Amino acid sequence: MEVSLANYKEQVLADYRGNPLIEALPPILSFEEAFEQLSFLPQFHPDERNLSNHHRYHAILRLTRFFQPIGQTLNLEQRFSRFIRYGYIGRNPRKKEHVQVLNELHKKLIHNDDIGLPPDIRATASSFTLMGFSGIGKTSAVERIISLYPQVILHKEPVNCFQIVWLKLNCPYDGSLKSLCMDFFQSIDKLIGTNYFNKYGKPSYSISSMVTRMGQLARLHCIGALIIDEIQHLLSTKGEASEKMMNFFVTLINEIGIPILTIGTMKAKTLLQKDFRQARRSSGQGDMVWQQMKNDDDWEVLITSMWDYQWTRNYTELDRHLLDVIYEESQGIVDIAVKLFILAQTRAIETETEKVTANLIIQVAKEDLKLVQPMLNALKSGNLSEIGKFEDIVPMDIDEYVLNRLPILDLKAKIQEKKDKIATERQMKDLSMEERLVLALINLDIETEIAERISKNIIKKNPTLSISELMQKSLELVEEDRKKLKNNLTKGERSKNQLQLVIDKGKKDKKAAYEALYEEGFIKGLITINSKGD
Repeated sequence: MEVSLANYKEQVLADYRGNPLIEALPPILSFEEAFEQLSFLPQFHPDERNLSNHHRYHAILRLTRFFQPIGQTLNLEQRFSRFIRYGYIGRNPRKKEHVQVLNELHKKLIHNDDIGLPPDIRATASSFTLMGFSGIGKTSAVERIISLYPQVILHKEPVNCFQIVWLKLNCPYDGSLKSLCMDFFQSIDKLIGTNYFNKYGKPSYSISSMVTRMGQLARLHCIGALIIDEIQHLLSTKGEASEKMMNFFVTLINEIGIPILTIGTMKAKTLLQKDFRQARRSSGQGDMVWQQMKNDDDWEVLITSMWDYQWTRNYTELDRHLLDVIYEESQGIVDIAVKLFILAQTRAIETETEKVTANLIIQVAKEDLKLVQPMLNALKSGNLSEIGKFEDIVPMDIDEYVLNRLPILDLKAKIQEKKDKIATERQMKDLSMEERLVLALINLDIETEIAERISKNIIKKNPTLSISELMQKSLELVEEDRKKLKNNLTKGERSKNQLQLVIDKGKKDKKAAYEALYEEGFIKGLITINSKGD
């Protein structure tokens, strides 16, 4: 298990001061800081375009890890930051009330009483839902955001506890509440090395007993946020099972005091319009709906950031036409746009055209994305009855779910600034590497001109090697050059010696040098030359 030791930071807001669970969290980020920390641009060097086909096929897969935050991602990060901190306000282990609540919970569990919590604790627990089309990037965004937080923090005296900052679970495919509870116990055991699953999570135990134990453990280990993904799986349950699950979430929020983030596709809309929606009205966070991206500045920011990752021999400049084609063929669904870019490059390498074009993108969309074509065609048509056939992409028709698209940052400028910074760092790295290599070779008594030529060629062909590996290859190349030079000299000497022997032998036989060389086949006679001219 990976545990971080608590490092307490002074808090600006009075609400957060004196609470070790909040003080141990990373600093609150500005939009600019969140943009920098959430971005993940995989390693890339333009010289990799010269690699072999099979190596480039592997390199292209780096794009699957590419992550570029846009306006709605930064909005989500801010909400989650408030969400998790506000949930800790009513749970301060330095206050005696915290210990009293734990003791009361234990007594109620023994006597099978209703759990119940003081009003101040219930008031600080909140929840919100993130809904969106499949492949729109919901889960990726949440996972990038929670990666900014340590999952487990160890507090020493006087707190003495493991703080589980976040716990992410997937809603079971069959929508089983018991399976979700069992997963909860197993996840905690994996994180902090406990044995709760054997104590409370066996299949023979009742759901009600599991739920109450979950509440106790959530308080004991100070769970900051419970994240439930794939909530649309509840629709596959029969009878009242889905309603029980939603009531379970309401209990966690209102009675136990755990903030909950639920994630799902548009299928989950009908579930969230029931009682659970009413339970969230006091959260103040508001729900988020990520529909297909519009062909606007956010789209341009995303594609522009991704576009430099080209492993084809010939680089294609991004223009308005290409932006429109990628949007048309992906319909603003990020996962499909990234896959199209990967597939187009792969096809360009396979066919040896070595260039990404608009026609190629259209072709791979048609041939390689056949399974999603019906859904994409429905979105292209704009026909609500056609779109309605695909529950995962039903557009939201409720005003309160409409995403508020505020201009948070000038993302275009920020992207360009980051790209320029990466390019400069890469250039400086290359220059310094070449200088170091040249100096090392000169110190070995290799001529400056040769050292510079070899260093430049070696770094160009092997951009990802370390200085020691580059040095080894350079010395091998120097040795090869020396052997070639020696061989050439040896051949010249051998030829010179052989000719002299023929001439000397001719002299002994009283022959002219020309005659002796002609007889041995080293030169052609005048008769042969003249015969070609006839």
